[in-house]
Amino acid sequence: MALISYRALAFALAPFVLVGTSGLGSAWAQTALSASPASSVTNALPDLVDGKRIFQPAYFNDITPQTAADMVARIPGFNIDDGESVRGFGGAAGNVLIDGSRPTSKNEDLFSILGRIPASNVEKVELLEGAAAGALAPGKSLIVNVIRKADNKASGKWEVQATGVGSGRIKPKIDTSYTSKLGGFNITAGLQAEIENVEDFIGFEGILSPADVYTERGPNDDRRRSKYAQATLAVDGKIGETKINANASYLEGKFRRKWVHVAYRPNATLPFRVDEGKEDGTTMRWEIGGDLERQVAGWTGKLALLAKATEDQNSDLAGFNPVGQAKNFGRFVADSTNEERVARLTFKKKFGAHQIETGGELAYNSLDFVGQYAEGDGTIFVVRPSDISSTEVSETRKEAFISDSWTLSPKLTLESTLTGEWSTIEQSGAAGKERSFFYPKPRIKAAWKPKVGWTYRVEVERVVGQLDFGSFADSASVGDNNQNSGNPELRPEQVWSSLIGVERRWGKRGVINASVVQEKFEDQLTLVPTRNGGVALGNVPEAERWGYNVSWTIPLSALLEGLELEGNYRWRDSELIDPITDKARPFSGWNGRNFNTNITYEIPKKRLRMGAWYWRGNNNREFRPSQTFHWDTIQNWGAWIETKAYKDVSVELGVEDPNGATFSRVRTDFTPDRRSGVISQTQYRERSKDGIWYLLVKGIF
Repeated sequence: MALISYRALAFALAPFVLVGTSGLGSAWAQTALSASPASSVTNALPDLVDGKRIFQPAYFNDITPQTAADMVARIPGFNIDDGESVRGFGGAAGNVLIDGSRPTSKNEDLFSILGRIPASNVEKVELLEGAAAGALAPGKSLIVNVIRKADNKASGKWEVQATGVGSGRIKPKIDTSYTSKLGGFNITAGLQAEIENVEDFIGFEGILSPADVYTERGPNDDRRRSKYAQATLAVDGKIGETKINANASYLEGKFRRKWVHVAYRPNATLPFRVDEGKEDGTTMRWEIGGDLERQVAGWTGKLALLAKATEDQNSDLAGFNPVGQAKNFGRFVADSTNEERVARLTFKKKFGAHQIETGGELAYNSLDFVGQYAEGDGTIFVVRPSDISSTEVSETRKEAFISDSWTLSPKLTLESTLTGEWSTIEQSGAAGKERSFFYPKPRIKAAWKPKVGWTYRVEVERVVGQLDFGSFADSASVGDNNQNSGNPELRPEQVWSSLIGVERRWGKRGVINASVVQEKFEDQLTLVPTRNGGVALGNVPEAERWGYNVSWTIPLSALLEGLELEGNYRWRDSELIDPITDKARPFSGWNGRNFNTNITYEIPKKRLRMGAWYWRGNNNREFRPSQTFHWDTIQNWGAWIETKAYKDVSVELGVEDPNGATFSRVRTDFTPDRRSGVISQTQYRERSKDGIWYLLVKGIF
């Protein structure tokens, strides 16, 4: 195992050293190190009381927020986390609550839900830490709780956006919602529609010999289009002493892609091969969820119910055909239905310095999959037999837990949780079988505040991952001429995750967070060879990942009033024993480094904001038994300006990569596989896409 280097650790701690150093100049030191202003100042950082900071609406006056999403995005040192994409409800929790309850939805992101709450209906926003956060959302060290006014007024919001690309096409988007009272209940209806993607990727690709000489090359053209529409409905209120929340959503989307690559031999004027293909896909997705909450024998009881389904139909066609010869195409057609049903019952009660929560969850997930790989001339196709081309997979999972959020002292809090998970996976078809698992999932988190503005955190937990049921059946990427077999022997990966973190807050908005993480995997998922010479997703016994995160919000008012710098940097490294070469290598498909930062300048008196941002990352690698793929680092940047000078209306104009962006991929083929180290050929692909501009106009009514 490789350990975190001193250099990496020094990088993670450098911001704290800078903030604590007087050598930055007296003006900067005065801004950065001053104690938190008194909470009587309406726009000061609220004092921390019993693990809670209460942000009154006046705190957000300088940005004139229209929705709760605008307000939450303004909380310093807080980033919205939608939770993990896992089965069930408890493990998929995000870090935002509304009136003390998490939204009973897994299809919708938290930012969209908050975007349907008018700012005028928000009474206050709470930022909770340590045991205060764990008491409302076990497992979360930092959460936001949006409290709405009891006398919500009927109101709505609308948003229209036009996004243009260099080719001249314009992508429209509309997003509108309306909240009203009916019979004592708040009712919010929303509608979204967007032409999401009109990207054209233009470039070239070629094949290099082991001597690094092009044996063929030529232009490529990859055009992608997608669109969707979604309707939502949410209802909340009280019947007697019972608090009720309910929501529903329905979405339909379409995707299509058409690509072509023309290959020329060296010094030739006519092509010798034309590669071409197309993809078509449709998605239908619905969800219904809700919860009931009331006092039961001195405990707060809550029953949450959720039902959701997704139906996908996809067709992927590709051919690599020499000019003048009969054409041959490969086609993979798949039709799948994913369903999930969840019921979760919890009870919580405060006992002195302890907040106890206990309960259980029952979840059912299923996949009905039909897939066919066929070959033909583009019109007539013959299906190739497959032993797992059609299958049904289902999982029944039960979970019981108990958690304790304990305030040992005003400076020290401790949260501990013990969860037991029982699951049974059944699969029908030629590879049908049934398997059962049991996993204990302990978690412990501690937060220590030795003095004002400083917080230290330690977290240790065991996480059980989510199996993608699609991996139990055959799949194909015909554009890369790759097929994956299904694997009925898959086991969920388990991770022991450890984190040590430190946070420094100062002034109204200054905050720096740094953390070091260590993750030990059991049954980590990666591509492995099968006995019939194919490739399938499988488990390797052990793997490890480690690294650090740094994020910052730094006011630069010492330089210019209203100037602020935000950003984050994530560094990861990883290691597993490759099932092909028996040697150590990084994880497949994992991007170890991401950096993004943005600088904003606000002039509240003129209701004007502007900024610029920069992002760098996506240095990904993928390993197959006979191939490796490497995607080069990508860089993006953009700038924007926003005015709220018009009553109840915001106008924002922005650009992203105005000169376009270029990215590349290298695919290396080995003979007979990577174990030999013998390279048969290398494919280099380079593509560019146009820059974009956008005009966003939104308002409230």
